[in-house]
Amino acid sequence: NFTQFFFFFFFLFNSNNSNNDNNNMGDNVRVAVRCRPFNQREKDLKSKVIVKMKGAMTTIINPQTGDKKDFTFDHSYWSFSSKSANFADNQTVYKDLGTSVLDNAWEGYNVCLLAYGQTGAGKSYSMVGYG
Repeated sequence: NFTQFFFFFFFLFNSNNSNNDNNNMGDNVRVAVRCRPFNQREKDLKSKVIVKMKGAMTTIINPQTGDKKDFTFDHSYWSFSSKSANFADNQTVYKDLGTSVLDNAWEGYNVCLLAYGQTGAGKSYSMVGYG
C-alpha cells in the first residue's frame, strides 16, 4: 500500500515585540503543522494514515516497523476527519494563527505567514478550503 506524508508547516513571523522582554524573541516565531484529508488519488490507492496528532504533538509512524517519532510544534492541527473529536477546521486555524497576524499587520508591524510543503500537501486547502 502507498503511504504519503500529507501535512505541511505554517511559519509565522511577527516583528511586534511589545509582549516580550528585550532578550526573548521566541514568541515572534510560531510553527504549526496541519494534516489534511486524503484526496481521491490517495483513497483509490488505499493509503494508510501514518500521522497522529494530539495537542501540540505530532507522531509519525513508520508503516514497515511501527517505530514512532514524536515532534512538538506550537500547534498541530488534525484536519484528516471531521468526525474526529480533535478536528481542526479552517476557522480554528484562522482563530489560532490568522487573527494575530492580521491584528499585528493592522498595527503597522511586519508580519509573514509562510506555508511550506510539497505539492498537494494542503497549503491551498488551509487558505481557502475545498471547493
